[in-house]
Amino acid sequence: MEFPLCTFDLKTGIFCSKCREKIRQGLYDEFDIKVMKLLLELEKRFPRLQKAGYVKAVNGKETIFIVLREGSLRDVKFKDLAALRRILSEKLEKHVRIVEDSNDVIRFIEGVITPARIIAVNKIWLPDGSEEMRVILDDRRRLKVGVNSLVKVVEEVKGVKLNVDFERRWRIRPRKVGKRISQV
Repeated sequence: MEFPLCTFDLKTGIFCSKCREKIRQGLYDEFDIKVMKLLLELEKRFPRLQKAGYVKAVNGKETIFIVLREGSLRDVKFKDLAALRRILSEKLEKHVRIVEDSNDVIRFIEGVITPARIIAVNKIWLPDGSEEMRVILDDRRRLKVGVNSLVKVVEEVKGVKLNVDFERRWRIRPRKVGKRISQV
């Protein structure tokens, strides 16, 4: 697997000046290093991972997202991917989702929220000059990750502030009232 830090440095735990600079700049943290070490160990067991490229790991409230370079999962069989996710979930003690990065923010979000679907996307310009993106999803029940985790992964990987809303909200439907017998 292609890592942004040297594989020798990951194995030894002693980082060269280039890797130390990346860590100092905040591009990668202790959690990223932990995930990269795990993936380096698992690469022997899953040889198709050798063509993959690591981008970032995000520790969300409910879910850990491991973001790989676009096209990295193309050669990995579904069975191997499921086994890899299961092993990573056990070792990291939290639900793990492996997603591919994309140059397009919307395509990246679609990969993260699957099986939910995007209904609309709005870009909001705030008075202070910053931008936010508002995404309307089809149904809250179809979203398999938490909203907080979704917002965090998009912000850390893409640098986009995200607001999430739903077209259909989970609500209690009114009960049908049976036939009433009226007395005259």
